[in-house]
Amino acid sequence: MSNMMLCHSALAKNPYFVATFGVNIYSIEELCYLLVKNAYLVDEDLMDEKLCDFLENEAGMPELGARLKEMLIRRCSVGEFVTEIIIEGDYCTEEELSEVRQTLVDNSGMDRSRKHKIRGDNMLKAKRYTHALDEYRYILENMEKDSDEILYSEIMHNMGTAYARLFFFERAAECFYKAYETGNKRVSLIHYLTAMKIIMDKEQYDRLILRYGYEDDVVEEVEGIIKKFKVPDITNEGTKQLDTLKEASESGKVSDFYRLMDETLDSWKRDYRRSMITNMLDLHD
Repeated sequence: MSNMMLCHSALAKNPYFVATFGVNIYSIEELCYLLVKNAYLVDEDLMDEKLCDFLENEAGMPELGARLKEMLIRRCSVGEFVTEIIIEGDYCTEEELSEVRQTLVDNSGMDRSRKHKIRGDNMLKAKRYTHALDEYRYILENMEKDSDEILYSEIMHNMGTAYARLFFFERAAECFYKAYETGNKRVSLIHYLTAMKIIMDKEQYDRLILRYGYEDDVVEEVEGIIKKFKVPDITNEGTKQLDTLKEASESGKVSDFYRLMDETLDSWKRDYRRSMITNMLDLHD
């Protein structure tokens, strides 16, 4: 969260990660801010017992946390749940609260795929790449490619970005190509060729460019990206770690994959990413 706010309530030592928005919160004020500013994104996923536990045990709001748990048992509506939080947080005026309620009603029928797309994008911006991929996969599993080609193209592009930032450049290239193939966006083509230049040797890459006859300005833009950011040496120890992650992923060992992913990223992502070309690979909003 970039805006500053004065918090009168307790600040939690252990934050609560709001998956819908891809951010950590430390107080009731921060939670209310998110709900008021992003009411159009809120749905049943917010109604989580872990949020109640956070308010009860970490944010110094035990009575609110207990009431919200009771509301969950009663299967209250999202509007009731959100209203209870905002009123207790004493965050906005009655008029503003009325607007939030109306927004919740107006957007209750918002296409679920679009909501998951926004969540995935928030995860991607928050550098929670595996979680972002989960959101994007959910959409793909529940939609036909031809039903919304624009959405499909945006999802594939952003999946490519997530894979690239996880150093799975081959998968990234596949996603960027599918995004370009469907949406015909220049940015997807640039990212595809950038990923291919990383994973191919010079001769292979030159043949690719010659075979498909990509325009000179496209090739030059890719070269500019490569020159601007130092490409890491993929023959170092990191390669072994990536191979281990790849084996876990391809063998279907999901729990092992996520565990290894967290351990690996925690150990070397900061230094390694400083020089990564993936800093140039942006998402489609």
